[in-house]
Amino acid sequence: MTLPRLVRRIAQVLPILIAWPVVANCTGTTPEPSSPGHACTDIGCVDGLHVTLAPSGGLWTKGHYTFEITTPLGTTTCEGALPLPACEAGRALSCSGPPVSIGESGCALPPDQHGFASIDLASGPADVTIVIRKDGAELVRKSITPGYRVTSPNGPDCEPTCRQASDTLAF
Repeated sequence: MTLPRLVRRIAQVLPILIAWPVVANCTGTTPEPSSPGHACTDIGCVDGLHVTLAPSGGLWTKGHYTFEITTPLGTTTCEGALPLPACEAGRALSCSGPPVSIGESGCALPPDQHGFASIDLASGPADVTIVIRKDGAELVRKSITPGYRVTSPNGPDCEPTCRQASDTLAF
């Protein structure tokens, strides 16, 4: 092998040799399997219902929005406006009622690209009704009875186990 080819080959292999001890030491601890001889990974998962919000044309418009989410736990009302405030100013929506998370999207983008991405209910309700209003006018009302699936991202004999469902709210 010529010297230039040897140098190129060393340059290809050297980063792998240097990184190997770092990767080997950053793997963390492996969760204990429930059956002997079975290794588990350490992947997490999130319980609940995820509803993707899909406005017509994919765009939200400037205005005052009200989200009303009713589950067996009660009704949550979230209110706010588009365009969103600057990212460092915090959230646009304020909510009252049982915990609900509404994803705000685009605070670092031009105002015409601001919107609301999703509604997440970690409580995993048996049924939910979602109403979205803009400037007082109802845009959409949908009742959902989620079909939850149980997932075990680390394998059937490993924790965690999560109960998840998803839907899309098009309007």
